[in-house]
Amino acid sequence: MNAGDELLPPLRSELELELRQHREQEVILLRDPSGIAAQDIMLDASLFPVLEALDGTHTIYSLYNALRSDASGEFPLSELAAFIRALDEACLLESEYFFDQKIFLESDVRHPVCAGICYPADPKELHEFLDGILAKSPVRSYPTNARVVVAPHIDFRVDEEIYAAPFNALRDSEFDVVIHIGTSHYGWQDRFMLSSKDFLSPLGRLRADKDIIEDIHRRMNGRLSRNDSAHQPEHSLELHHVFLQHLFADRNFSIVPILVGSFQDAVDAQRDPSRDEATAAFCRSLMEAVEASHKKALWLVSGDLAHIGKRFGDEWEAAGLLDTLRSEDFEIMNAMVNGRSAEYFQLISRDGDRRRICGLPPVWTMLNTLKPGKGTALGYNQWDDHPTGTAVSYGAAAWW
Repeated sequence: MNAGDELLPPLRSELELELRQHREQEVILLRDPSGIAAQDIMLDASLFPVLEALDGTHTIYSLYNALRSDASGEFPLSELAAFIRALDEACLLESEYFFDQKIFLESDVRHPVCAGICYPADPKELHEFLDGILAKSPVRSYPTNARVVVAPHIDFRVDEEIYAAPFNALRDSEFDVVIHIGTSHYGWQDRFMLSSKDFLSPLGRLRADKDIIEDIHRRMNGRLSRNDSAHQPEHSLELHHVFLQHLFADRNFSIVPILVGSFQDAVDAQRDPSRDEATAAFCRSLMEAVEASHKKALWLVSGDLAHIGKRFGDEWEAAGLLDTLRSEDFEIMNAMVNGRSAEYFQLISRDGDRRRICGLPPVWTMLNTLKPGKGTALGYNQWDDHPTGTAVSYGAAAWW
């Protein structure tokens, strides 16, 4: 069947729609009483005919034709399709995606998405696999009791060895809870997205620290979304979880899983994120909740560096710029390992984050919240994906 012949999913019947004035303009406010849609959506009132027509009886083409004949005017087909996709991604339609999200949100666990793909799904094979990675960088020149580690989330199939030093650096660390902060690649429900779910992997169950998580929510006083659907497809934390379970199989510890969304608004405004009241409040609430727990915390941050070249939207191939990229990355990493959050942000934002540093949000959050002082760089590498004309860079660091 041609995709254009499929019926579009209807708008969810339980949504609350309200017409109101906003800045001298009539708008539609969509609210989800169940909380599955992460936040209230405000739309121009001219879109009401589209919402009204989403009743489960139209294909994209019949809806397009119906709107063309309506007195309200014509919506270009490409814009109409993009708008409906956006509604679906916001969990506003009764689609397969919405029901998958509903199941996830109502579950008390998050299942792995990388098992059997990036790493073995068999527990014995996975232990052997991780031992092999850790053996690639035997501990010689640095302590093994780090209190803070920044490690990449590059696919194991691209580079295993980059993981060896940062996880060897914490194999003797003492902690009760891991404050685990990573890049959100798929979800933008909020700037900071926590999950109270336990995380499953082939090596067992990682327990979420619900006490600390609830204390953060309490301190934020309703300003933090409880929608954790961003965690469902995300790999940035999962690739670290298996190392934690491998190294500390006999330890009773919990995790505080935090995904951090884009800082592009701060980059565009050339304005340090700490000047945003909600961002500053979250960092303050996180630190206060960890201190109030009286637990010994390990801070683990998941973030890569640059993403450049044709596959990421640049008009040029990355291969000829790798030496320049290395120099720029070292400048950023120097600010990071010296614990300077303002300089770290400024170095990335001064050119509009043209290199797409995906580690900016989680690394800045750790630096600004913890103020860890001076650390040590533990590794750096680049993936030159020559067939696609792109490159990704990544590094690792630790603080003791």
